[in-house]
Amino acid sequence: MGGLLPSLSRPANHSRIFYSVMFDAGSTGTRIHVYTFIHGGSEELPVLDNEMFHSIKPGLSAYADSPEMAGHTVRMLLKVAKKTVPRLEWKRTPLFLRATAGLRLLSAERARLLLEQVQHVFDESPFLVPDDSVSIMNGTNEGILAWISVNYLTGHLNAHSERTVGILDLGGGSTQITFLPKLRKTIESVPVADYVAKYDISNSTFELYTYSYLGNGLMAARLATLGALGAEGLEWRVFKSSCLPKKFRDEWSFGGLTYRVSGDPDGLAGYKLCYQEVLKVVKGIIHQPHELQDSNVFYAFSYYFDRAVDAGLIDGVQGGTLEVRDFKKRAKEVCNKMTKHPPHPFFPVHGHDLHHLSAQGWIRLQGEHRAAVDQESEQRGGQLGFRRHVGSPPRPEDL
Repeated sequence: MGGLLPSLSRPANHSRIFYSVMFDAGSTGTRIHVYTFIHGGSEELPVLDNEMFHSIKPGLSAYADSPEMAGHTVRMLLKVAKKTVPRLEWKRTPLFLRATAGLRLLSAERARLLLEQVQHVFDESPFLVPDDSVSIMNGTNEGILAWISVNYLTGHLNAHSERTVGILDLGGGSTQITFLPKLRKTIESVPVADYVAKYDISNSTFELYTYSYLGNGLMAARLATLGALGAEGLEWRVFKSSCLPKKFRDEWSFGGLTYRVSGDPDGLAGYKLCYQEVLKVVKGIIHQPHELQDSNVFYAFSYYFDRAVDAGLIDGVQGGTLEVRDFKKRAKEVCNKMTKHPPHPFFPVHGHDLHHLSAQGWIRLQGEHRAAVDQESEQRGGQLGFRRHVGSPPRPEDL
């Protein structure tokens, strides 16, 4: 995992500028981030000077039956790197691709075939291809690197900072929570040892509470709520939900599969029924650390940010600060005013998911940052090449 971080010892070039290219292969899309760093030559972390971003949908997991398309996707995105990085720097600019929950949810063989196609494209490129440049990132690393990215971008990893912030990352296939506990009891009371990980950075060792809940990303939770997770006979089945307007009927695609969904024309709809549907899916899954009942500050991003913008809870550029209960309140309002074609038909499902999956207390949803984080781009930046940045502008999702 340490190989993903910019090397502080290598002189990138005479102007102390160096580049790194990261592919974030998520469950709903593949994104390229081309980073420009400036290193001052001291023990301080390098400064992120610029980021070039582009994305392609769907995610690589959608090509499980045609893996050559995964290679095609990466090849198209590499054009962004070639246009951004000076030609003389290509051979010393490293490429990385880290796949997340979309590929973790596939069988090992299917995931391997997809990554082989990506590796082939990397190997034929003019860029530097380190060992282990293409792989599936496990949930623990995904959470840790998101935490590092947010604290780096917000200045909490510098030598003068006395505190850090926690992160809540909600992707399509999984969700992560990571923070630095204030209380030893938090570490000692975890359900299993997998909830704790140590990481060394900037001559400091951090013992983090971190966990990734695979299958509980927003899209996977939507599937489960609809009763469509792992279902067969998709060509003729229609998945009904009281979270959708009675007369609503549409198709929705995720992970290379298309689902027909609708409201229940013969049943009831509304807040209470929708709440119970979602509760069956998420209840008892998320461990609640005791100290989160206090006033911890969390940065929530990815779908937390997108859906908060969709619901009008925060500004799409400036972001904002919310309480978890705000998602529940807005879901209740939308559920009780559902029409045949609402602007965001799945928000009742998502609002309840967000409420149940969130940590207790305050969560901070940031939009485009100024100063050190003003290069935030879309659909979540890639943790400085690792995953999604805090609070980028919202991405339109296929509903």
